[in-house]
Amino acid sequence: MVTVSAFKDGFTALRANPILLIAGLLVGAGSQLQYVDHFIESPYLSAGVSLAWLIVFPFVIGGFIGTARAAIDGTDASLTHFLTVARAHYIRLLLATVVFVLLVFGTAVGFGLIGFILGIGTMALAAIHEMAAFAAGVISLLIWLVSILVVIMFVQFYDTAIVIENASVTDAFRRSVGIVRSNLKSVAGFSVAWLVLLNVFFIPEYLLQLTMTDAGPDDVLPIELGIPLAVLLPIGIALSTIGFAYFYTVYTAYYMRLIAASTDTLDSV
Repeated sequence: MVTVSAFKDGFTALRANPILLIAGLLVGAGSQLQYVDHFIESPYLSAGVSLAWLIVFPFVIGGFIGTARAAIDGTDASLTHFLTVARAHYIRLLLATVVFVLLVFGTAVGFGLIGFILGIGTMALAAIHEMAAFAAGVISLLIWLVSILVVIMFVQFYDTAIVIENASVTDAFRRSVGIVRSNLKSVAGFSVAWLVLLNVFFIPEYLLQLTMTDAGPDDVLPIELGIPLAVLLPIGIALSTIGFAYFYTVYTAYYMRLIAASTDTLDSV
């Protein structure tokens, strides 16, 4: 099974190449930069840091995918290789990331407008049958959410297509859609498992987000944690580092196995 094999590949590659944890640390630390204003109390600095991180992220993810590929293949998984791959694919990854954000945002807005129109009909339906109106509202919300997730699922491999197959920006999205269409059940199952397991490593970050709001973790959870911010932050960075390094290695291994299976199929025809 491709999914199980990819998770095994990720564990083997990460264990043999701790260099992957350095890239994971960059992402783990970078993901916490959104909270910098809580310590410095400067929204302008916080916005600048967040924008800088969005610009730097394609460089980091490109270098990581290239290094993860090398680790899986058993070749040169070094920091030099990381920097070389990151520089080689940065511009395309940056442009593709912008396209990806626009696609997701456009889908959210488009289906949001449809939901708004349906909401007007729901208000009219509420005057006749409140339960039916509630059900219609829930269904429209689910359709909106599922639509966004489906778009993300189909175009999610644009970055691996750029790094591993040296695809252009447009070809990367076409390649991602083609791979997903050819392996729909496998990709759907993998995406759900990958997303759920990855989010387990981000629990400290979610708790940290709660501390930034009026409703703290103790107001949401049934037990009192009593974990200070100074403890949650390093724990969040550590788990984000491990989580990113492992699961994006798995993500890379999964794509490599998909394209290998696709090649084998074409060769057998």
